[in-house]
Amino acid sequence: MGKEVIIFIDMLAPKNKLQADAIHMQQMNIVFFVTTMQPINFLAKPDAQYLLLRTFFKRLRQVFIYLRRNKKNIHHIEVYPGGRFSFVLVILAKLFAIKCICVERGDLLYYNKKGYNRLTRFSMWYCYKFSDMVWYKEPYMKDKLKNIGVRKLFFLHNAIDTHVDSDISNYTERDIDFLWLNRIIPERKAEWFVEILQTPAFKNTNNHLAGIIKNSSYKKEQGYLLNQKFINLTVSDYVSTPEQYYKRAKYFVLPADVVFANNALLEAMFYGVVPLVSNQMGAELIIEHNKNGFIFNHTKEDFEAAMHKSLKVTADGYDKYSMAAKNKITEDFSENFFYLRLSKLYNSL
Repeated sequence: MGKEVIIFIDMLAPKNKLQADAIHMQQMNIVFFVTTMQPINFLAKPDAQYLLLRTFFKRLRQVFIYLRRNKKNIHHIEVYPGGRFSFVLVILAKLFAIKCICVERGDLLYYNKKGYNRLTRFSMWYCYKFSDMVWYKEPYMKDKLKNIGVRKLFFLHNAIDTHVDSDISNYTERDIDFLWLNRIIPERKAEWFVEILQTPAFKNTNNHLAGIIKNSSYKKEQGYLLNQKFINLTVSDYVSTPEQYYKRAKYFVLPADVVFANNALLEAMFYGVVPLVSNQMGAELIIEHNKNGFIFNHTKEDFEAAMHKSLKVTADGYDKYSMAAKNKITEDFSENFFYLRLSKLYNSL
């Protein structure tokens, strides 16, 4: 039996499949400790999955016993730093001489904005500072993590499975003009999108916003969308398998302060949906302005101007944008790139 990779994560999603597949390819097993139990039938092989117990001391005992019993067979553990007690996992890893990777998936943004309480911020700082490696996924994170004093960094951005059937020539009935598909958070400016659509130039467009999450902490932002009736906008829940929308959409919008390698952005482009994104750090690494999409300054006015410009693109012009978007993902953000880089990450421990 191969070594185990232990991943502590809040919940599993189809986007975790690439990492699981890559781990299996290296003849290693994977074990998930999650806070939300759910089926994992999207993974290639059945994997061990444990629900983390609810109270702190029960959870501590659960993880302590597992690591003590299995320490000789564990390659490393992976910790997401956004939990209040994630630092305890790093301490346990050191206690049992197990390597630890801190996986930075976006929590750093709120850490720097002091968007967490003091205990969570301490936990995050400890994870960044004392893990054996910090795996970061966005270019802007590098300097911020160095300022914290991180000892060892590894850059590996998101990627997607390009083996699925996505012949964009089949998607001739693109009846959604503008698609918003992401979790609703303040930094993604959903209100800009809604307000722009209510202007006369867009009255005859058909648009969709899939971003509502039940029990979200962003009740104000979601309430703004749920408490109004829109003529040209349909609002629905966020979905983790959104191919149904990608096959129908013309443009994917992401007016956000972080855009590089956003998973939904990668998926949309792979299905030939042309992106409109804010010109934030890293955006230029995936969007070639006026070739495979549109980049605009991160203001409501420039976002609106980009939307106006996209409406004027001819059918032939759109097809060129669409194919260029798909090709960018296939060439630079595919599963093959991810597998090679993840193998290098693990071997560097």
